[in-house]
Amino acid sequence: MSDEKFDKLRVSVLALGHMVNDCYSNVVPPLLPLLQAAYGLTYTLSGVIMTVYTFTSSIIQPIFGYFADRYGRRWMVALSVLWISFFMSMIGVVGYLGLDPTGSYIVILALVAMAGFGSSAYHPQASAMVPRISGDHKGFGVSVFSAGGNLGYAIMPILVVPVTAIWGLGGVMLLFIPGLLMALILHRYAPEAPVAASPPTIGELWRDIRSVALPLTKVTGVVTMRAWLFFGLITFLPSFLMQYESHEWASMALSVTLFCGAVGTLLGGTMSDRYGRKFTIVSTLMITGPLLLCALLTHGYLQLTFFALAGLALLASFSPAVLIAQGLIPKNQGMASGIVLGFAIGIGGLGVSVTGAIADASSITIGMLSLVLLPIAAFLIALLLPGNVRPEKARVR
Repeated sequence: MSDEKFDKLRVSVLALGHMVNDCYSNVVPPLLPLLQAAYGLTYTLSGVIMTVYTFTSSIIQPIFGYFADRYGRRWMVALSVLWISFFMSMIGVVGYLGLDPTGSYIVILALVAMAGFGSSAYHPQASAMVPRISGDHKGFGVSVFSAGGNLGYAIMPILVVPVTAIWGLGGVMLLFIPGLLMALILHRYAPEAPVAASPPTIGELWRDIRSVALPLTKVTGVVTMRAWLFFGLITFLPSFLMQYESHEWASMALSVTLFCGAVGTLLGGTMSDRYGRKFTIVSTLMITGPLLLCALLTHGYLQLTFFALAGLALLASFSPAVLIAQGLIPKNQGMASGIVLGFAIGIGGLGVSVTGAIADASSITIGMLSLVLLPIAAFLIALLLPGNVRPEKARVR
């Protein structure tokens, strides 16, 4: 409605919750060099850890989206942050269990799998809340929410390095504290989610999805390619850079890339409100591949600059893709968010194992270079999305 107002407080709280939730989604990648050294993990086994997490945190997310549309409450977003923070922080306990490397690896897989359910529960519920409290600025609201998550990915490597440098892998247990505090804030300030008096049945939901199957598949394809690249970067960028840089530099480069991605998310949301969803997605993906290639072929601060620009361009397409999906099935926005934020991202995350296998078969450099093909594929699919590829006339707010 045109008279709806942008609820700054609650959008900010949900974005902050997204930041904390996704902080824990990025605990494992900066730990991988240490886990590889402690338990003798190959790149493939490292990729499997992320694949397991991706399955429970993303691929099953539409199931949580279905229940969010019908039974969602704000306690769900609070509990989900508490859940993921607890299980991810328990990775720090593994070293004290006295297990052999194989047993330790299995426990890590189990903890990561359990943690994923917290992410899977948070995203569809919170992302369905945000447009409802964003008034006429839905693109900006979703971009603020999305930027929170991307910022969380950027922050965690900065926290993990000093914690593990001081206390080793056992220090990861301390990371439970931010999740506990955030859960209390969400329980107090997150908006309550209204439940429809007569929610659509599964049959009605299925008919709605089938009626928009083709455009929804295209959106899913774009997000899948983008997610594969995103998870590939956060998983293997530190290992790639540590061939000729320090662990601290590699973690800083990852954080800079993800921080600029958060900025790109905000810019993308603003662009999509003013110039259209499709134009924003196509134009930003078009430049992502060349920027990433330049980043992989350069060194030092020039490389850091290219990684920052690539992160900015890549994640600018995030919020407009979510809004396109929600617009396709408006009566089930939790399910739409679950499909785009969950299933599509989850399928893309499975590609991390493929990238890891390429790195094992050739080199980490070849594995990283293979990622350049993904934004090109996403760009080509984006051209087929509904809407005008040309910028719409700017709308004055």
